[in-house]
Amino acid sequence: MSDDDDVVFVKKTKQVHYGSLEEQEKARLAALAAAARDGVEDTGGKDLGDIQVSSEYMDLEDEMSKDKKALLEEFERRRKARQLNVSTDDDEVRRSLRQLGEPVCLFGEGPAERRVRLRDLLSYLGEDAIHKKLEEEEARIERERDREGTWYHEGPPALRAARRAIARYSLPRAKER
Repeated sequence: MSDDDDVVFVKKTKQVHYGSLEEQEKARLAALAAAARDGVEDTGGKDLGDIQVSSEYMDLEDEMSKDKKALLEEFERRRKARQLNVSTDDDEVRRSLRQLGEPVCLFGEGPAERRVRLRDLLSYLGEDAIHKKLEEEEARIERERDREGTWYHEGPPALRAARRAIARYSLPRAKER
């Protein structure tokens, strides 16, 4: 490369104005005063008729408070889940899951994942969910036992007469044997 090929960049210098801007300021103030006398206001380049004003308001406070409330509830549930004590015995964890009506084992799930799943379920349902399920089951079994018990009802008179006839026929024969 030769020296002729080099491009020389020349930096432009800023123009500096000497003197005061007093005259320009006086002219601007005079124009404003004249406009004020004529009843024309300086709107800064905007026509007030072009501005659209709406009286409809959206309550962002309510929407945001619902979201915040849901978020706080989720944080509270997670804190509660961390504080729950879940057994480390895998058989007991499976038994608890079975009592809650949940699948005992999901595909590829190990004992640690089962414990975490049980902990999350208990944080949603409440710590005493297993006890409530047990009480409901015991109450259901008790109702079934009551239903299975011996019960009597009064039959029609024809049934009574038939049974008396059978007894009169079979009792003397049973005595003879």
